[in-house]
Amino acid sequence: MLDRKYERQMEGKEKRRFEMEKLKKMTWKEKIEYLWMYYKIWLVVLALVIAAICTGVQMYHGITEEVLLNVTIVDGGNVDRTGLEKDVKELLGAKKKNQSVKFNSNISSSKEDYNSRIALTTLIGAESVDVLICPKEIYEEYQGMDGLVNLEEMMPEQAVEGTVEGEAAIFQDNAYLDENIGVSYEPVYACVLQNGHNKENAVEFLKMLTEKQ
Repeated sequence: MLDRKYERQMEGKEKRRFEMEKLKKMTWKEKIEYLWMYYKIWLVVLALVIAAICTGVQMYHGITEEVLLNVTIVDGGNVDRTGLEKDVKELLGAKKKNQSVKFNSNISSSKEDYNSRIALTTLIGAESVDVLICPKEIYEEYQGMDGLVNLEEMMPEQAVEGTVEGEAAIFQDNAYLDENIGVSYEPVYACVLQNGHNKENAVEFLKMLTEKQ
């Protein structure tokens, strides 16, 4: 192998050819060690540039994204909600690629799961919930606290049918809900948050669910 002094005296093209020949003779482990030893500063710079680009792309999408509906599902199962998202987008007339529907199903109804209760309260306080789908006991915790929309006023036809009472739409034996929402409890209560940013869309979403019973 040529000594380092001669290597430093090489022309750019010759040096690159020499580097390639050395790398070809190395194992993968030796290649990684070699590149890290002699080019780590450039590898670090490259990693930082890639990270900056990824962060920039995420920030751009976050700024330009238009969230049509935020749905929080308590005790939501691990189900594919692609079909549900498609139905909701069609319902709301979404035509742009940056328009989205968000589903959060990581909240537990267990009273022993203190973190989930804090997370739910935080989401609601941060105005990140338009629709809350939950068991009766969770609904009753928020009922009458002026935090929920009166659905009897917003959905009078459904109130007459009995699928809406006070501040909640109530579902039982709803195959569409079971398949697409992924909850295993009954009855299922769904309500609209007063501080949500998409109350009209939320009401339309609940109307759709009552029609698909």
